[in-house]
Amino acid sequence: MTRDHFRFHALTGLAALLLLGAGTAAAQNTLRCESQDGRYQSCPVSTSGGVYLSRQLSQQGCWQNDTWGYDRNRVWVTRGCRAEFRVGSSRSSNNDAAKVAGVLILGTIAAAAIANKNRDDHHDRYDRDDYRHDYRDDYDYGYGNGNRSGSEFTCASRDGRRAWCGQQIGRRDHVEVRRQLSDSSCTYGRSWGVDNGRVWVDDGCRAVFVVY
Repeated sequence: MTRDHFRFHALTGLAALLLLGAGTAAAQNTLRCESQDGRYQSCPVSTSGGVYLSRQLSQQGCWQNDTWGYDRNRVWVTRGCRAEFRVGSSRSSNNDAAKVAGVLILGTIAAAAIANKNRDDHHDRYDRDDYRHDYRDDYDYGYGNGNRSGSEFTCASRDGRRAWCGQQIGRRDHVEVRRQLSDSSCTYGRSWGVDNGRVWVDDGCRAVFVVY
């Protein structure tokens, strides 16, 4: 076995170990959040990597965007939903390990052009939240009433473009879809959400929202 072959297999083994360790850490990140006596409950946690319901603990149903959901810094439950959630924020460890292993392997076996391309691709990536902040002026602003606790307002994505509606929403406020008006699906995190205290809609979502 040549020195290059030995180095290749050693680095491949290291990459496998890094990915295995990161995957194990991600599987252990679990949050329990419970709605007692049907009340709304907010459970603070970083949700940058996504949230998945792993085990329902209540007899009352737990349906995403209905009796449970999440935004940037919390998971919320209501109407008796009690469940354990798998929080994917630790996926960043998995991604970081994969990048490190990839760089090590490419540094040994790849041509300089491929390595440069990977670095360019990495720099071209941008954070989704930063994109919303920096380019918000490019979106169409929607329409809606001022948000007060228990109030309703309509927000519509016209021609499939993003729209921002309503006034500032407090950190403890809960927003949900009261009635969908469009044929296009209104799915939290995909075609509607809350960012910097404002409700946004996209991809043709048009709905009546309520703030609690």
